[in-house]
Amino acid sequence: MKILIVGATGSSGQRLAKAALERNHEVTVFVRNLQKLELIRSSWAHSENLKIIIGNVEEKEKLENAMVGKEAVINAAGTAADSNFSDLVKSITDSTQKVLGDGARFWFFGGAAALDVPGTAIRAAELPIIRSKFKCHLDNFSYVSKTNLDWSMLCPGPMNPAKNGSARAEGLRITSEIWPVKPPKKTMLPQTLRVLSTIKKRMPEMIISYEDAAKVILDNLDRDGPFCCKRVGVALPPGETDTKEY
Repeated sequence: MKILIVGATGSSGQRLAKAALERNHEVTVFVRNLQKLELIRSSWAHSENLKIIIGNVEEKEKLENAMVGKEAVINAAGTAADSNFSDLVKSITDSTQKVLGDGARFWFFGGAAALDVPGTAIRAAELPIIRSKFKCHLDNFSYVSKTNLDWSMLCPGPMNPAKNGSARAEGLRITSEIWPVKPPKKTMLPQTLRVLSTIKKRMPEMIISYEDAAKVILDNLDRDGPFCCKRVGVALPPGETDTKEY
């Protein structure tokens, strides 16, 4: 498949590019820093299938030229910590719609706080106590969901590099629209407190690797798949937890 990865020097993007090349996809990467990319790509296989375009997302003509002829676009650029993250996602979304048209395959990253909490009408990012930077995931979801793209939004918890450098072969819990972990228990506590308590308890189950995230996306690149126009939750196999490495 012909894929464009925007932001291939970041923690998620570089794993996506490496894994996509290992699967023999034709990969175009759109990056700002060639020197950083050269340091990363030394371990990538099948470099004959790699095309590099240097540019900034704000360079719309260059970005849109990079999209021509592609079968899927994956946005791995930016994070919720960036003040312009929503603008960046909107810009890449608009360009994908413009160049590839209705039904184009588009993957982008969100966060677990954008998923529906099972058994409630709540998304964690809507709660006042949740840090405001995560609310951008809801803005991005709202914007992209109104397009005619065949989009999917990966919504993991915090991510780490894989300890062995590879994605898991199997066992990940993957859901559409809702948390991939057990819902809040029914107690006498107000619903908001139950949700917050469960987030704290269950988040270690949703700390996956960048490699695992790349695998979920690349396993589901085809159009009209099970995650078409869905938010996608990911958690470790039952009984496993992790801690975020900083």
